[in-house]
Amino acid sequence: MSELLLFIVIYALYAATVCFLFVMLFIREFRRWWLRGATFAFGLIALGLPFWLANGTLGHPDPWPPPGRYDVLGWDVDEGGSAIYVFAMQPEGSEPYHLRVPFELGTALKLQEVAQETSIYKQITIDVRPESTEHGPDYAFNIERVFKVDELR
Repeated sequence: MSELLLFIVIYALYAATVCFLFVMLFIREFRRWWLRGATFAFGLIALGLPFWLANGTLGHPDPWPPPGRYDVLGWDVDEGGSAIYVFAMQPEGSEPYHLRVPFELGTALKLQEVAQETSIYKQITIDVRPESTEHGPDYAFNIERVFKVDELR
C-alpha cells in the first residue's frame, strides 16, 4: 500500500472518531451534562492533535526507512547526540531520505577521512537491512575508492 493511501485511510479513521465524539454531544438520552463537557473537551483536543503531531515530527529523520541501498548525498556527525545524520537517496528513487544512524567511532572516522579527501572516493552508499537492533534498523556504509589500494602499488 502506498504511503499516501495509508495516510488517507488513517486520517479517515481519525475523522470518523472525532465525528463520533461530537455526535455523542447531541444524543437525546445523554442526560449527564458533565459527560457532554468531557466529550466536548476531548473532541477539541482530538481536533488539535494532528497539528501538534505534524509540528513535532515534520523535518525529523526517518527512524525506519525502507530496506535497500541508498546513495549518500551528505552527512553530519553528532558526537554529543551519539548519531550520524545522513542525507541519502535510492538510485531508482526520486525522493531523498533524512536518516539517523547510531554513532560508531569507526564509521565516523572513516566519514571524516572521506570528507577530507573527496577526490579519491568514487561512491558512498549505505545499506539498510531489514534486521533490527535496539536502536532501529541495521546500517552498513560502503565506501568505494576510485582506485583500489592494490592497484596503486
